[in-house]
Amino acid sequence: MASAEPVSELLAQIESGEAPAQVLEFAARGLVPLPPGEMARALGTIFAKGETTLKALAEESFKVLPAAALLQAVTSDGVKPEQLDAIARRTSEAVVLEPLIRHKRIPDETLAWLADRIEPYLQDVLVTNQVRLLAAPVIVERLFENPHLSADIRRRADEFLEEFFLKKEREEDARAAAAGAAEVAEDTQATAAGITPAAAAAAAESEEVHQNLFARLSNYTIAQKIRLAWRGTKEERLFLVRDNNRLVAMAVLKSPKTREGDAETIANMKSVSEDVLRALSMRREWMRKYSILVTLVKNPRSPIDATLPLVIRVNHADQKKLAMDRNVPEPIRALARREIARRES
Repeated sequence: MASAEPVSELLAQIESGEAPAQVLEFAARGLVPLPPGEMARALGTIFAKGETTLKALAEESFKVLPAAALLQAVTSDGVKPEQLDAIARRTSEAVVLEPLIRHKRIPDETLAWLADRIEPYLQDVLVTNQVRLLAAPVIVERLFENPHLSADIRRRADEFLEEFFLKKEREEDARAAAAGAAEVAEDTQATAAGITPAAAAAAAESEEVHQNLFARLSNYTIAQKIRLAWRGTKEERLFLVRDNNRLVAMAVLKSPKTREGDAETIANMKSVSEDVLRALSMRREWMRKYSILVTLVKNPRSPIDATLPLVIRVNHADQKKLAMDRNVPEPIRALARREIARRES
């Protein structure tokens, strides 16, 4: 895939920072004698290292580069991470982005930036690189923010969470149970973040528990948070279900320690993401419990597509309350009114 030809001396000077200021200006204007692929790399270096005026000139020069030139740059031997980043942020050509997404040198930050923008075909290319996703779960998180995210990619991203994070936790729990270490495992779960069960209980009684948890968990990696979401204390799990990272929040719902009482608490939360509430509505065992179902329907944060089908399962008295509740979306109130009229006709 990569070209074995050495780069020209001029490109080498630009990439190393040894090129004179006048050469950099000519390069930014696209006026230096470089092959198209090398010109794309030179402009990428200027975007990464150049000063404001040079970057503005380089932007104009980049616009006229054909996709073939960008592809040559991406597949060339020795292309730099910052050059790949510059190209990724300035083209929508699938023929360029596909090899770029697969490239070993592309920075995680670049893939995360692309994740919430690319079309379904390229989403598939991205999500198949599971080694990279495991090293940088933020890429998966940003995928869920993509307005064009396909249902298949959403399903596969959820499977990624199951396969690479929660599977290990389940296996560890199974080993502990097989060794007859249930009590030890429970203590380990409560002390995963360095506190004892007694200390966790004391913290739960404190008005400062939220602030304490925020301070303690702020430096945790995504993997550490997912682990704690799976096996942490109730207070830790109910804190982490609000995490901005979807993988962390969803791990709380998948944890065997999250019981019906926790689910009802989560259903009433106004500070969790719509994805969490939607996933809650899809858990049949929880939706069989009326108090969870009605709490979820009443939550103004709940996504309408998830709660509309539940309105018909709400009892007559609660439908009357929904019909009058201005905190819930109008479609919910309207359906409640229709159900009331149907029952009373």
